[in-house]
Amino acid sequence: MSLEENDLFDGLQIMSASELNSAVKGETSGEEPAAETTASEEFELTPVKSESGESGITTPEAKAATQTTTSTEPKTDVSKNETVYKALMKELVNAGVLTVEEVEKLDEMPGTFDSIKELVNKTVETNVKTKEDNWKKSLSPEKKRFLEIEDAFDETDQAILMAQRLEFFENVDQEKVKESEDLQKQIYYELLKSKNFSDQDAIEAINDAEAIGKLEEKALKAIPELKSQANQYVQYAKEQKEQKTKQEVEEQEKAFKSLLDNIDGRDQFIDGLNLNKISKDKLKNNILNPVHTDPKTGREYNSLMYKQMRNPVEFEMLINYYDTLGLFNLDKEGKFRPDISKLKTVAKTAAINELDKVIAAEEERGVGRNTSVETSQKTEGILGLLEKAMNKNK
Repeated sequence: MSLEENDLFDGLQIMSASELNSAVKGETSGEEPAAETTASEEFELTPVKSESGESGITTPEAKAATQTTTSTEPKTDVSKNETVYKALMKELVNAGVLTVEEVEKLDEMPGTFDSIKELVNKTVETNVKTKEDNWKKSLSPEKKRFLEIEDAFDETDQAILMAQRLEFFENVDQEKVKESEDLQKQIYYELLKSKNFSDQDAIEAINDAEAIGKLEEKALKAIPELKSQANQYVQYAKEQKEQKTKQEVEEQEKAFKSLLDNIDGRDQFIDGLNLNKISKDKLKNNILNPVHTDPKTGREYNSLMYKQMRNPVEFEMLINYYDTLGLFNLDKEGKFRPDISKLKTVAKTAAINELDKVIAAEEERGVGRNTSVETSQKTEGILGLLEKAMNKNK
């Protein structure tokens, strides 16, 4: 090799591992090269595969950064969503769209969509309750009293009358009573009638009290007693209604249990059609299991009730049609004895017609000389033989 060729490499120098490591770090970060370290710590070339499948080189720092990003990325999304939901909840509460009893509790609530749903439900309930309270406040005292006691009575008129009576005796103006002799007579008369005085005896007692100047005194003393009687009557009516409702529920439960017990004890509803366990269970499930729930009232309907509710007119027509067929016939003891003879006749006619078609089709494939009358006679003869055979077995 000549001297000129050696001059081509003049100024070049073989770099050590530490120098190469410093040079690489300096280019990527733009910072000054770090101090030298040992060869094993300086630089580690690890072959990796890119998304395209090509091999590449990564440094320990890049590898650690990739692992950190991968492990924390889902947590970052969750934290971000929670922050967004919390901010939205606060904005809605501050704007008055949603309500919360104590704003301080808002920070304790998790930042989730379910939390917003919970606030919406509470807001709706609060608004409904507020409207109801405002509506009640706008009512007259008599109407408010009516709402308090209406559940105690079956008849609305009776509840209205007692509401007016209670409101009168609880808020009667004693000064007006003292000024009005007619009002004194009315109040005292009410007290006497409550003690089972006849009309004539009550009038005489009023006249006697008026004659001795005791009418006003007796009327004022009668007010607390009449008020107490009215309250006692409302309480008695409420207890009686509760007792009646409880009794009706018990009777319904008893009748329902009796229904299920009767199904278990029945061998058949129609002669010749025995009930096995499967058919009994199916019948009970048809009664017990609801198939529809009214979204407005929450009332549940089983299969038969639902069909009746969906089309009550045709349901009534169909029930009466079945009755004309004999499916609801009663015996002398009042027990149902379904008669399916008409249905048997219809089924028999349909079977004969179908059998006629089959035999006629078979004979057409052969000689094809028999008429439909001959075919019908032949099938009736076959059925007659079958019926006789069945009767003999019985």
